[in-house]
Amino acid sequence: MNRFEFFRPATLDSALALTAPSPQPQPDEEGGVVWLAGGQSLLAAMKLGMATPSALVDLQDVPGLRDIRLEPGADGQTALWIGAMATHASVAASDVVRRFSPGLAALAGNIADAQVRNMGTLGGALAHNDPAACWPAGVLAAGASIVTQRRTIAADAYFQGLYSTALTAGELILGVRFPPSSGLHYIKFEQPASRFALTGVAVARSAQPDHAVRVAVTGLGFGVVRWDQAEQALMANFDFTALDALTPLHASNVSVGLEALGDMHATAAYRCHLAHVLLRRCVAEISGRPLPPRAPLTPLTRAAAQPQAGAQALTERGQPSEPAPPVPAAPAAREGFGGCQHLAAPAAQVWQAILDPAHLQTSIPGCESLVQRSAQAYEATVKVGLGPLSVRFKSEVTLSDLRPPESLTLGFVGQAGALGSGQGTAQVRFEPTADGGTDLHWWVQVQLSGRLAQFGNRLVEASARKLSAEFFQRFSAVLHPGDGQTLPGGQQLAGSWRAMGARLKSFVQRLLSFTRK
Repeated sequence: MNRFEFFRPATLDSALALTAPSPQPQPDEEGGVVWLAGGQSLLAAMKLGMATPSALVDLQDVPGLRDIRLEPGADGQTALWIGAMATHASVAASDVVRRFSPGLAALAGNIADAQVRNMGTLGGALAHNDPAACWPAGVLAAGASIVTQRRTIAADAYFQGLYSTALTAGELILGVRFPPSSGLHYIKFEQPASRFALTGVAVARSAQPDHAVRVAVTGLGFGVVRWDQAEQALMANFDFTALDALTPLHASNVSVGLEALGDMHATAAYRCHLAHVLLRRCVAEISGRPLPPRAPLTPLTRAAAQPQAGAQALTERGQPSEPAPPVPAAPAAREGFGGCQHLAAPAAQVWQAILDPAHLQTSIPGCESLVQRSAQAYEATVKVGLGPLSVRFKSEVTLSDLRPPESLTLGFVGQAGALGSGQGTAQVRFEPTADGGTDLHWWVQVQLSGRLAQFGNRLVEASARKLSAEFFQRFSAVLHPGDGQTLPGGQQLAGSWRAMGARLKSFVQRLLSFTRK
């Protein structure tokens, strides 16, 4: 544990005053002032040295943040208010919640283990926004509103991807307002060790006359998402038979309208399959119509369930039948992750720019230096804010297989101090397009060690996809400095790396549930 100050304010005003910006901020101060809610992720991160806040503001004595009550809604209907500091256990045991929405009480009662349920809070879970957490799915499916000291944020606008939310610096969740529903149900398939959702599905049906349906899925790797195709099917016919069109495709086993990431616990295809199965169970529970019993295995389906070459199928009497034909082995999955970015410049220009140290240093966030040691070797020093940390990465990059202006391979080795190290390769291909531009295809394979390895490939991949898109937007602006390009929301490119830094901060600051269990 590093040294830090601890505050336990007794009023909301005094708590907010503690997070007000300092008139003379310290540029090298790590972490800053951090809210302490349940502490189930933050304290574990501090023990691992991954979070070093300068001060903690404990919210447990602030009055009103644990309230659970009914109150008038904006449309005249009764809404449910759950305070940000209400623990999962208190929500599960609340008679108010059980009467208003039994599904929410059941969701809270099945989070993690007894210690986490009695210490973890609704506000902490939503601020953390773990991509495999339960509360984000329930809040998004319910169409709830997150209320802070500054504004009210609709759930659709609040959740912004992997560990990312609409909260700004110093903004504090006061509570969540849930509209009435005619049914809400959440089911998850747990990862046994952590009890996070390998995949989880929440379905809610509005109490309004239109009976609008909302479906939220967690555990896919990108953060909680809505399943639009499932909602449309259920709006037309709220019955599990309406979901047959979403059945996973035989070739890819990917459900229609869903995308997932795989890791050591489950493949992307398996997560999508689980989402479809859990969705059917949720709909059956809300509609009160039980799912049909599973059909008995026929000799053909028994053979399919035993993919070993030459396995014998069984007849209904249990006697061996003719040997089943060999089942072709699935092609080996290609490890790593990649993407494609279109650049409005010819391939030769893109080739020269991506090898130019000056262009690269401008494009890389927090790059303090980039030195070309030889024709095919670079050294870089990059200082990036990762949550409460300020980490300086020292990297060596070598180029090989250069085929200008078609393709190249980059090998890299990076050291991140106490966080560990990483090494890998990046294959880059430049494909000219009909409009005179270039499609830049990239594929990265990485091996992590130390604490970085605890994050998991699925989470690293999801974050890399976000950051790569922002990198190439910056790189495109370097190629065309006169275009005056802006980022979404009207931010100038000069502020793009502030946004990138915020993404990286969110990534490491809030990944820590995977290390705490």
